[in-house]
Order: sequence, then structure tokens, then C-alpha cells
Amino acid sequence: MLGTWPSLRQQQHRTHLLPHWRCGVPEVGVDYWGNDIADIASLKLPEECCNRCADTLGCKAFTFISAGWDGKTHCYLKNGVGAKKNIASAVSALVTSPRVASCSTQVGGYCGNTDWSICCSYGSYCQPWNAGYYQCIKAPKHCSTQLTDVDFYGNDLGVVYGLHPTGCCDKCTQTAGCVGYTFVNSNPGQTACYLKSSIDGKRRSVGAVSGKVDLTGVSHIQAKIRRGEARSRAVNLGAWLVTQGELAVMGYLGKTEGSAAFEDHWQTWITESDIKDIANTGVLNTVRVPVGHWIIRDATDSPGEEGDIFASGGLKYLDVLINDWAVKYDLAVIVSLHAHQGSQNGYAHSAPAALGTVEWSTTQTNVDNSLKFATFIAERYKDSPAFLGLNLMNEPAPPTDRKVLIQYYVEAYNRIRATGNNCIILVSPLASDQGPRGFDGMIQAPEYDNVWNEIHAYFIWGYEDKSEEWILDHLDTYKKENLQLEPKSNRLFVGEWSMGGPPDDKGMFQDIGCFHELGRKQLVMYNEEATGGWAFWSWRHSDETFNWSMRTLIQYNGLSFSFELS
Repeated sequence: MLGTWPSLRQQQHRTHLLPHWRCGVPEVGVDYWGNDIADIASLKLPEECCNRCADTLGCKAFTFISAGWDGKTHCYLKNGVGAKKNIASAVSALVTSPRVASCSTQVGGYCGNTDWSICCSYGSYCQPWNAGYYQCIKAPKHCSTQLTDVDFYGNDLGVVYGLHPTGCCDKCTQTAGCVGYTFVNSNPGQTACYLKSSIDGKRRSVGAVSGKVDLTGVSHIQAKIRRGEARSRAVNLGAWLVTQGELAVMGYLGKTEGSAAFEDHWQTWITESDIKDIANTGVLNTVRVPVGHWIIRDATDSPGEEGDIFASGGLKYLDVLINDWAVKYDLAVIVSLHAHQGSQNGYAHSAPAALGTVEWSTTQTNVDNSLKFATFIAERYKDSPAFLGLNLMNEPAPPTDRKVLIQYYVEAYNRIRATGNNCIILVSPLASDQGPRGFDGMIQAPEYDNVWNEIHAYFIWGYEDKSEEWILDHLDTYKKENLQLEPKSNRLFVGEWSMGGPPDDKGMFQDIGCFHELGRKQLVMYNEEATGGWAFWSWRHSDETFNWSMRTLIQYNGLSFSFELS
């Protein structure tokens, strides 16, 4: 045993003489509380603990205890300093030359034994199966901070036998009062899962692994939708952070005046009161919010050539929607990447340089900008309880190159997952090919996880010469020949639909009975066939007409479809 560690002055002198000391000035009698990533027992000197930390990915500091709870020395590797506590037998220091190389160990790989373990890749942890074999396995979705060879001692709510580590986490999330667990594989005859009401007690226990339940997101509707326990019933927040003809407006007003005008629009078009009203419907549980590529300009260097033209300041409204309002009112949020640099469809809502101009897939610069766009959103909101996912591209249309589109989906998926975000990723076919074959060759399960297919269903454009009765009959055909034949590997999401339809020039049925039936039949088929859910377009409309404004439909409460759900 070490006995009493030298005084601080002696220790400072001693570390200067050590050729392999890779840490800063030690703090004697101080414990850096919490932030543990490993506990190594029976090292002889703090220098060894320092160097173990310097050699461990993610380790930024250490605390060395010369007389631990079990009579042994303990070297606690830390990913941060945290609170400082006075413990006589402790020595702590920051690492001055931490290891920064990427971790190469993959899920399923060997990660050590009771004497030493190496890192696992992001999103996995080192599972001890026996004294000689530790394995990197994927971390449970709803538990965090897995600690290898650690027991959350005491505070047992109960014990369940025969579970896998992932099942132990799931059992804790389903048990009232459970905040963490300890899983033991070496229990005689079968595994043991100890459910904990507190994780304050902690001690080394070879063969155990302990985890903390992520309580923040487990009960939020977003988590339930992501797990498949609920379907998304959404409304679009249209014309808020993306408006039609935005590029032309900014070109006319200029940067300063245009930004001020849009700031006023953002403040008033959608407010917390709207989000509260959406939640209070008792049916809607999600909002889908369109954004343009320029929004990331607020937090990064210029994402592309067009970035400086658009109004700045919209990002803070997306932040408050996702991190504040949606959390407060238990609504999930889907972000739709509605407008891409170069325009993916030439429509006014994608902010093309000139209406009808489609240039997105013509340059790698545009594609790279979209990859930055998608990765930025995923990285920024990966820890928000309300963030459900993002649509990678809204309504791509010819002449957008389909091969370039598919390559973008694959690369965007990989980059998003590399951020550690396992959110829902929605992919869209070309707008001209929304039938069952539209998703051929696109990213699909089981190779790609948490991917939904998104289609839009409008019975206006292309139906100008059809009667209201014909369209109502056609809905049955659409259900059989489109919705029921869509690929089943991914969940299906109807990202936009409305109450619009001919023959009125504003897309409005004239017969109120037919209007009611249009809503009823659409809701029935989307509830039956859209396994991911649906999103009505929109919450508000400039004319606040029944066919485009959900809030107007609710306000007048005279339509039988309004929340008649199967």
C-alpha cells in the first residue's frame, strides 16, 4: 500500500522528475467526483494512473485512491473534472496529452479482460461475460453511462433472472421508480438484473455492468413513436421558417430590411400558444417543420454560395420549438429539409434562383452543402427529448438525378449516425414517382435502421377535370394501388396531405357532404396504412381556408373528419 502521499510541494517536485508523467500538477487530497469511464484496481502509483488515462480514448482526468473501499488502490479514469471533493487518500490531475485517435474496436469485437480493457466504438460499451472475455456490444437505446465492472450497490427494487443486458435496461424503463440497473452475467446458473431506485452507491465488481436510465426521453411521445409504440399524428408548421419566394423577397428588400421583416414574421406566425393549441387537440402528437439550408448559417461558417442572401436569425426559433415548446407540451418534432442549395425541385418553397430552375444535383458543391445541412440538424438536436427525426429532402423532382439523390441519402445516413443520433431518417422518392416502385434502390431496413419512407398525397393537381364524387371513389383505388403496395421494410409516413381538391380554383370542394367524406376517408386510410403516421398541411394558411388550415377546421368544429380516428 502507498500509505501517506507526499505533500503537494513534494508531489510537484516529484512529477517534474518523472520521465513518463503526462498529466498536470496533481491535486493531493482531492477527488474529481463523477464522470467515471473506468475503474482500474491495484495500480501502485498515481503516475501509472495518469499514464493509463493518457492512453485511454476520452479520458481527460483521473483520481487515484490509495486506500479504496476494498483495501486496494483504485484508479478512476474520468471524461471530465466535475465537482471536487476532499478525500485524504486521493490524488487527482488533468491529462496534458490525451489520446485523440479514433477508436478502431467495432461492435462485437474483443475489448479485454479483468486486467485491462480497450475502448469500444461510439454507441457501444465493454460487456464482461467472464474474467477472460469482455466484448463490445451495442449500448441499450434507453440507458446511458454503462460502467464495466461496476455495481450500483444497494437500493434494489427487485431482481429479474435470465435477461440479456439490453433486456435489463428495458425492464428498468418499464418499472416505476427504477433509475438504473446492475447486470451480472456470472450469477450461478443464469444472468441477474438488479433494478435500482438509486445509483448513488458504486463499487467495483468484476463481471458486472451498470447503466443509468435515460429518463428524459423515455416517457416523451417522441420516444414512444420512435420505438413503434405510437404513430405520428402531425401537422405541418408551413410558411414559418420557409416561405414561398423567400429568395425573391430578400433580393428585393436587401439583407438588413429583409431580415427585419422575416424576424417579425417568425415571431408572430407560430408562437408558443399555437404549440399549446396543437397539443390540446388530444390527437395531434407531432409537428413537422420545414427549414431551408440557410438556417445553419446562424451557427456556422457560410454553408454555401447562397447562404449570405437569406434572412438570418431563424435558427433560434427552431431551437425554442425543439428544446422548449415541444418538450413542455409533449410533442415530437420532425424537421423537413425543405429547401436545398440549388433547389431540388424548382418550386417556390425550395427557394430556387429562378422559379422552375432545378440545379441541386448538377454540382458536388450543392450535394456537400446538403450533407452539412442534414448533419448539422442531427448533431444539434440529438439530445433533445422532442426531436423525432428529419426528412432528408422534401419533394425532389426531375431533372434531379435519382442516382445522385440515392447516394446523398446513403452518405447523409452514415454521417448522421456518426454523430451518435439514432433519430428517424425520412427519405422521399422523386415527386413524379410516388408509387410503390418509387423507393426502389433507396435505403431500406434491415441494413439501415430507423428509416421511414415519406410520400405526399394531394388530390388537386392532375385532378382538375375530375368531379368530387370521382375523387372520393378514387381514394379506394389509391389505397389499394399505392398505400397497400408501398414497401413494408420501412415504416410509411404521409408527410403532407390536405382537404384540398377540385373543381374550385382554390382547391375547395363545394359540396359540404363530399368535403366531410374527403376528410373521413383520408384519415381512415392513413391511419390504417401509414405505419409511421401522417402530417396535415398546414396548421396555418394565409387565407385560413378550411382546406389548408387545421386550426380553422378546429375553430369551427363542424367537420366530421376532424379527429374521428380509427
